[in-house]
Amino acid sequence: MKKVTPNGTLIKKLREQLAKGSLQKEMAHAVRVSERMLRSIENKNATISIATLDLIANYLGVPRDQVAFAIDVPKLVPPQEVMDRVLDDLFQDRVIPRFDKDLAYATMDEGQLIHDAGHSEDLTVQVDVQLSGETSEYAEELIRLLTALTWSQRDWSAKPTPADDIALARRVRQLLVLLKGNDVWLYYTHQLRHLPERFELPPPDEISKMEFRVAIVLGPPGEYGENTAKVDVDNGQPYLLKGWARSTGGE
Repeated sequence: MKKVTPNGTLIKKLREQLAKGSLQKEMAHAVRVSERMLRSIENKNATISIATLDLIANYLGVPRDQVAFAIDVPKLVPPQEVMDRVLDDLFQDRVIPRFDKDLAYATMDEGQLIHDAGHSEDLTVQVDVQLSGETSEYAEELIRLLTALTWSQRDWSAKPTPADDIALARRVRQLLVLLKGNDVWLYYTHQLRHLPERFELPPPDEISKMEFRVAIVLGPPGEYGENTAKVDVDNGQPYLLKGWARSTGGE
C-alpha cells in the first residue's frame, strides 16, 4: 500500500481554523486515527495511507493535494507564503456551481446504505466500470431495492415487518458481496441539494428548500489503498459558501 507524506503544519493550521471540530480528539475520531497518530501527523509529518489522507482532506474541506507532499517519499515544506496563500483562499467567499464533483466512498455497510436511502428524496447512479450480464443483474437489483426506500419512490401504504427489514438488509449485503467479488465496488455519498433547481444564484433574501440525495458510483476496485471515486453531483442551484471566520481555537 502506497504511503503519503502529509503537510502536518498546514493540517494543524487548517484544523485550528475550523469553526466546529477544531480539537485534535474530534478530528482524530472523524478521520479514524488515534490522537497520538494525529499529533505525529501534525508535528512530524508521519506517513499515512491515501485513504487516511482523503479522510483528512474531506474533514478540512480542501483538495487532498493541498495537504500532502508526495507519495512514498518526503518533499520539502513549501515556503510560508504558499501556506498563507492556501489559508487565505479558505477565508474567501466562494460560489459553488450547480453541477460539481464530489468524492464518493467505498462501502460494504448495508445498514448505512439502507438508512441513508430511507432518509433521502431520491438516488442517482453513475457507472464507471464495465458490467457483465451477471453484474448488471446484481447492480439493477441493488439499485432497485435502495431506490424503493427513498421518499419519492417509497410505497407509504406498505408497513414492513422486522422480518422484512432483516431480509432486505441480508439481500443488500449479498448483492454488495457479489458485486465486489466480480471487481465492481460500490462508492457512495450523501448529498444535500438546494432547491428550487436553477442555474443562477438565488435572491439574497430567498430561503432555499433542502433535500437529501444519495449518489452512488459503481466503479473498479481502488488502487494503492484508495477508497474513493469522483462522482458528478447536481447541487440543485448554485449557492454561496461563506469563507472561514478569522478566529483561533483548538489546541
